[in-house]
Amino acid sequence: MDIKHSVVLITSAGSVLGRACSSHFAHLGATVVLCDEDLSSLNETYQQISAFSNKVYEINVCSANTTSVNLLFDQIESRLGTTPDVVVNCWTCSTLPSLMAPEPMNTYIDHLSSAARCLYTYGQVSAERFRSKKKKGVIVNVISHDNHVNLTGVESMAALVSGFTYSWAKELTPFNIRVGGVIPSVSHSSENVEESHWAEVQDELVRNTAYIVTNDYFSGRVVTTEV
Repeated sequence: MDIKHSVVLITSAGSVLGRACSSHFAHLGATVVLCDEDLSSLNETYQQISAFSNKVYEINVCSANTTSVNLLFDQIESRLGTTPDVVVNCWTCSTLPSLMAPEPMNTYIDHLSSAARCLYTYGQVSAERFRSKKKKGVIVNVISHDNHVNLTGVESMAALVSGFTYSWAKELTPFNIRVGGVIPSVSHSSENVEESHWAEVQDELVRNTAYIVTNDYFSGRVVTTEV
């Protein structure tokens, strides 16, 4: 897929990962649509991208439920006259308690449930829109962590993203819809990562995301960026 002539929707665009993805695709010439539930962070990303690109749009979403995401796509189609070609499904992991921590089990379960609901809803609505428009779309699930000091939670989310990516690709390949995943690989023995190194990893996550979009033969696989 030619990124320069594509409409790319970036979810969680106000996060560190979402902002990096937005900037990268905008520099490659794509029409970039930013969405986030946090209006302040969303606007910050928009101001940064609009400083060098006139092909950027921002849309605040109320939540990650099906109604809100469908409304988001309706707004995109109304403003741009087309549905996105690419959906970059970003998720930033939060620090999770260890198995032996005193925090209640619901803390862990609620986080994974929220992540699964967000990724799945955007994936499902994207697939439905691609199919209805007979578009060869691309969905890329990409995860990261804003806090390089404590990376707990990344491994659990990586397993979730891998499962979604494999199963969605099987289901959507007959409709010429590609699905890929990009995850950081974190060693169980790593207690922390140097900030400069983690910044390099973030950049690599973004570059791998763009690689998946441009490679028309890539689907059903997950790219791992080593830490």
